[in-house]
Amino acid sequence: MRGPVPNMAPLSTDAPYRATPDPEGDSQSSSSNSPARADYEESDFYQGNNDSQSSIGVPTFQDMAVTEEVCVPPANRLPAEVLIGIFSKLSNPQDLLNCMCVSKRWARNSVDLLWHRPACTTWNKHGSICRTLSIANPYFAYRDFIKRLNLATLSDGVNDGSVAPLSVCTRVERLTLTNCDGLTDHGLRGLLTDCNHLLALDISGDTQITEASMFTLADNCRRLQGLNISGCVKISNESMIKVAEKCRYIKRVSFLSQYKLTYADHF
Repeated sequence: MRGPVPNMAPLSTDAPYRATPDPEGDSQSSSSNSPARADYEESDFYQGNNDSQSSIGVPTFQDMAVTEEVCVPPANRLPAEVLIGIFSKLSNPQDLLNCMCVSKRWARNSVDLLWHRPACTTWNKHGSICRTLSIANPYFAYRDFIKRLNLATLSDGVNDGSVAPLSVCTRVERLTLTNCDGLTDHGLRGLLTDCNHLLALDISGDTQITEASMFTLADNCRRLQGLNISGCVKISNESMIKVAEKCRYIKRVSFLSQYKLTYADHF
């Protein structure tokens, strides 16, 4: 049998509204010892124990997660070899520079092409290249990308000081210093030291170069295949014999501008 219905206190409309829960209430206080579960327990919400798992299909946080692949633009989904193939069709260095500014991924796949043969055609460009190579902690190892160096366009003003910043480029394969009459052994030897990837050297018309540079060439550039020393009147026979002995891959040597000598015929 049901007991008598208890008398309930009338609802007071005069009491002010309180934003905080009643400290004496069992179900409203977060510090209550009551076994009843709070209706809006924050920890339960993040544990997935609330109504978000009901049958109405409300997505969970896992369902709402956006994968990195979705956020990647289509241009950045191309394989590296495809990007490099596209960038290699660009002949203007400014276009390659613009590609480097698009994203880190584009920069990684275009920087090699841009620095493969830096355009030292004006002194402003030469200065910009040298300043970049002198950065203590560059984003890219620019000096390792340089495979060809040609200062022939600036030959009238090239001296030991202008080539000194380029001595950090030890992976150069082709070095052209034609008619750089202001260049001496001090500057050239700095470029040749530890440059064991060098395949071709053209110092024709550099009248101040002596046998000292040839000895440095023989000791450091064992892969050398081509050498042009036309007009270098201070180079001795002894130094050239040393080059022939150490540089076993050499194929062509030019002593004079009007004819060429081959390694097979003359060494």
